[in-house]
This record gives sequence, structure tokens and C-alpha cells, in this order.
Amino acid sequence: MTCREYEYTCRALDFLGVEYVAVGRYSEGDPYDKVREDGLRVAGLAEVARGFKPEVLVAYPNPAASRVAYGVGARYVALTDSPHAVIPSKLSLPLADYVVFSSCIPEEEVRRYVTPSTALVQFRGVDEVGWLKRLEPDEGYIRSLGLRPWRYVVFRPAEELATYYQGLKLPHSEEVLNILLDLGYEVVLLPRYSRHRDLARREGMVTVEKGFSGPSLTYYARLVVTGGASIAREAALAGTPAITYTPLDLHVNRCIRDWGFPLFRATDVAELRRLAVELVNIGQVERRGYLARARELEDPVTVARSIVAQEGAAP
Repeated sequence: MTCREYEYTCRALDFLGVEYVAVGRYSEGDPYDKVREDGLRVAGLAEVARGFKPEVLVAYPNPAASRVAYGVGARYVALTDSPHAVIPSKLSLPLADYVVFSSCIPEEEVRRYVTPSTALVQFRGVDEVGWLKRLEPDEGYIRSLGLRPWRYVVFRPAEELATYYQGLKLPHSEEVLNILLDLGYEVVLLPRYSRHRDLARREGMVTVEKGFSGPSLTYYARLVVTGGASIAREAALAGTPAITYTPLDLHVNRCIRDWGFPLFRATDVAELRRLAVELVNIGQVERRGYLARARELEDPVTVARSIVAQEGAAP
């Protein structure tokens, strides 16, 4: 298990008790800094690979890891729920032997990146089902953070520094935070970048920077709001009303809405305010039924595991 020093990645693995090797870090700088950090990560991962000679890499679109796998002759099983992330997809998916992705995503969205020899494997579900099937919501954990079930909302700012967000118009995080603070509940902030830590200096806020249980935090929330999408999908699948204000109208988000889960998209600040007030006041939602339905869906972990087992059995 490898990762890079980036927001919650290492801390999530610490929280789960998973042993890992951290190689490289995320750059919040300009494109030249990002290229330099990726080059350093390739060198670091090559040394890790030299130590145990891997046969298979399982990873999301990851230019550094896929380059190393290709160079040392390891098979690459790629998982993706973000073909809209053009740069990492272009730099990694052409090297994949398999690409595992949700049936919500049209095949041509992934096909444009890969070679004819790449096997495309779809599953009826979304990536978030992978951990919702395996982690139980824990009320005791929520109380250990000083929170009360159903008395807080969760806020995760947008991926403002991601390459696929460049040039897109986004509400300012401060505007969104003001809307949420006006709802009358505690606001749990999950910062994405160093700049977001400044948002924490407000009354009525709790900032979580260590590793945390996502299924617990979203399950017992009154509302989840994010400029991204994954934590909103996670929340909606568990029955918690969730709003994403990403400017991208993603296939997986539409799928979850079509399946009847409470996921909503706000396209401007006014709509975000209206939805937040409406959803936070709908009262207690019966979440167990939603979670049970979500767990009936397929997930990429099971699919990837079967592919790795098949690769291990291959001559």
C-alpha cells in the first residue's frame, strides 16, 4: 500500500490501521511544481517496487504509479469514477490492462483513453459502495468528536486546485460557509487544502483534520454539502440529504439521483441556499433503508479483487 502526503490520505490509512509507505506529496503550486513532484514520486515508487517486485498495481488514474508499473512489467488494474479528469486519465489509463468503472459512466468516456488491448470492466454501482459495505456507522465515534447525532452539517470545500476545475466558476468557500452557519447547526469542516484552514476560525465550527470515519460522519449528519462529489454520494447512499455544488454534471451523480437517493446539485449560490434551508428542515430521515439498498449494489473492490485473483491464477 502506497500513498502520497495529501490531505486525508495518510491519516485515513492511519485511522484504519493499514500499513503503508508514503512517497512524495501533493503540490499546490503551478504546473511546473506539479510535474517536478510527480517526477520525484516516480523515482521514489521505483525504489519501493525494487524491494518486492510487484506483479499487479491496483490504483486510480495515477501517472507516477502507472509509469512505474509499466516500466517494471507489473499489470495495472485501474479504477476510475472520474474520466472528466483528463490529464491524469491521459497519463495513466493508456497503460492499464483493466479499467474498472461504474455502469453509470458511458463506455466511450473511458474508451477514448485506453488502447485496444485494455479490458473495460463495468459494475452496477458506484465506488462509494465499496466502503459503505465494509464500514458500519458508529454513533459512539460521533460523540467522541464532541458532536451530537443529527445536530451538525458537514462541509467539504471544492477541489479548487484540481486541473479539471481550472477555468470553471465556483462559489467561494466563505459564501458557502456563511449559508451553512446560518442554518443553526454546528458545521463540521473537512479542509481540502492549506488555504481552507483559515475557514476554521469561526464560531460554531468543528474542524476535523485527522483521519475519520466517513460513513459515521455522514450517516449521523443533518446535511452534507461539498464542492466535490464523493462525500455527497457517500452521504446520499446512506440516506443523508446531500448537496454538491460542483460545476460538473457527473454521470455517477445523476445515476444516484435516478436510483432515488437524496443527492442534489446546486448550480449557483441562491440555489444552494434554498436547497440547504429546505433539506436541513425536513426532519429525521430513515437512513437504514437507504443504506440497505446501497449495499445491494455492486462495488469496485469486489471486482478488482476478482481480477487480481484471476491474474494470480494466470500462467
